Amino acid sequence: MPRTHSGALELDRMTWPEIRAGIDAGRDTVVVAFGATEQHGPHLPLGTDAMIGDHLARLVADRLGAFLAPTVRVGCSRHHLAFAGTLSLEDATFHAIVADHVRSLARSGFRRIVLLPTHGGNFAPLAAALEQLGPVEGARIDALTDVTALLEIALIGEREFGIALGDGGLHAGEWETSLILAIAPDLVRTGAAEPGYTGDPAAALGALFAGSIEDVAANGVIGDPRESSTAHGERYWAAAVDLVLERIGGTEA
Repeated sequence: MPRTHSGALELDRMTWPEIRAGIDAGRDTVVVAFGATEQHGPHLPLGTDAMIGDHLARLVADRLGAFLAPTVRVGCSRHHLAFAGTLSLEDATFHAIVADHVRSLARSGFRRIVLLPTHGGNFAPLAAALEQLGPVEGARIDALTDVTALLEIALIGEREFGIALGDGGLHAGEWETSLILAIAPDLVRTGAAEPGYTGDPAAALGALFAGSIEDVAANGVIGDPRESSTAHGERYWAAAVDLVLERIGGTEA
């Protein structure tokens, strides 16, 4: 029978002997999110993807009975650099950060390392980083690297709430705004919410990664956030956790 544990343990709030004792007791899974600091239209803060990373990683770690590592708060965001405040890493820098995190965690004794990108621009660089890294002795690495997973949330909005896929969008649209309303409503400038590009999300994805999001939407929004709500966000959060656990291979640590 597999060993089971409950609740996430936050590395930042623990001492090394406490962490060592937890690993020795069989709690040897750790979850790391890779977010971003980038524009999210006129209504959401630059920390949106990092905050989504904080919350998603905690929920996943809770379900896995795992440790929770600090979120990496800057990602590959060159396609947002035209907007004030955006920070971005070059792919090679990101690759090195991923590799150093994985090696450090494996050295600590973690046997399962779960990597969760919560910014669309991090998915492909994460896959490339892991390909370059190769196997890490003693550690299993489970990573979410398929950016189309984001479309699953938009599809829930369409099926259950009648939100058109174009309005759900992929960046600062209905579903992403709803996620933030559910965890940090005071940071959403609802009066400033306005639609951006509301066409085919898949077409927008290709266009923005090929150039800049400003080529797709002058206000930096792909979608229409005006139908977002806390209730929608709560549903999307539940779905996101289930989606991650399904994609990374179940709930057992």
